[in-house]
Amino acid sequence: MPRTSPEPATNPVPESGARVVAFGAYAAAPDLTVLEFCVGMALARKGPLTARGIAAEISAWFDHPVRARSLSAQLDAIVRRGWARLEAGTYTIADAGSEALSGFYCALVRLLDGGRRLLDLGVFMSLIKEFERSGS
Repeated sequence: MPRTSPEPATNPVPESGARVVAFGAYAAAPDLTVLEFCVGMALARKGPLTARGIAAEISAWFDHPVRARSLSAQLDAIVRRGWARLEAGTYTIADAGSEALSGFYCALVRLLDGGRRLLDLGVFMSLIKEFERSGS
């Protein structure tokens, strides 16, 4: 059976004491919840944000109020994984977080595209707007 845990020599323990496994290690795909993805996308698009700022972005996307405190588990998770940093109440996306988002984002577009790889972001957004206008 292939090894599923990292070798300590190739995956040193950071100062926080947590072990972080790089994406691509052990052929693992990024494991993100929808809300973790949204938190990361808010940080990637808007830059450093407070929890309230992130909640405001996500609220706009879902067209439904999202409270900052309801995102605490997701915020803690992405910081713990090393995908974002928290300094003085402000979250910032880390390089590892950008890498995780990129793979997940591409997979999501392919999923919605049905694997045809015909959609690009512009086409995808146009389709969403058309569905919204038509009431579908």
